[in-house]
Amino acid sequence: MTARTTTNVWKIKDVIMVGLIGVIFGALFFAFGLPWNAFVSMSGPIISFLASHSITAAVGASQISQQVATAATIGLWVMAGPIAALMIKKPGSALLGELLAAIIEMAIGSAWGVSDLIWGIMQGAGTEIGFALTGYKKPMLGLWFSTITSTIISFGYNYFNASYNKFPVNFTLALLVIWFVSIFIFSGIIIFIIYKILQKAKLAK
Repeated sequence: MTARTTTNVWKIKDVIMVGLIGVIFGALFFAFGLPWNAFVSMSGPIISFLASHSITAAVGASQISQQVATAATIGLWVMAGPIAALMIKKPGSALLGELLAAIIEMAIGSAWGVSDLIWGIMQGAGTEIGFALTGYKKPMLGLWFSTITSTIISFGYNYFNASYNKFPVNFTLALLVIWFVSIFIFSGIIIFIIYKILQKAKLAK
């Protein structure tokens, strides 16, 4: 009986670890707003110049730049969940890590305010599902699953939140591809590298 329960029991060190991840990535999430704003600012004039394009005419230059920037950088905001799941390897770790990071980001003064919490839940839940598919027993496989599940959940949420149904289908599909690639790179490959570095430093199992 003991052997079955100990792996999923949260210890004080687990709580401290997820708290540290939340604080560190919350600060990073706040900083990640800078490249997003820069992308929107720089791409806006270019898209406006191409205003004769059918997609630009249908969607609008501002919407295009915002949605492309969101898709291209979304992986940055999903990083807390998978690193928390890899470090702690227990149910709820990805969701809690991502949500705490979102709370810290909002507390620091994020431009998105309370919506950070909704995104934290969606991104954390998407990552959590990926690790849950392996029963938290194969963390590396769970990491790659999580790039798919977090893409589905977060993109699905933004599909309705940003009214993607009003966009041309080819533009929406392009956003989905960019969205997945961003998550795969930042919350998959980079998180994998960070985790391996932490293992070599004996800071992770």
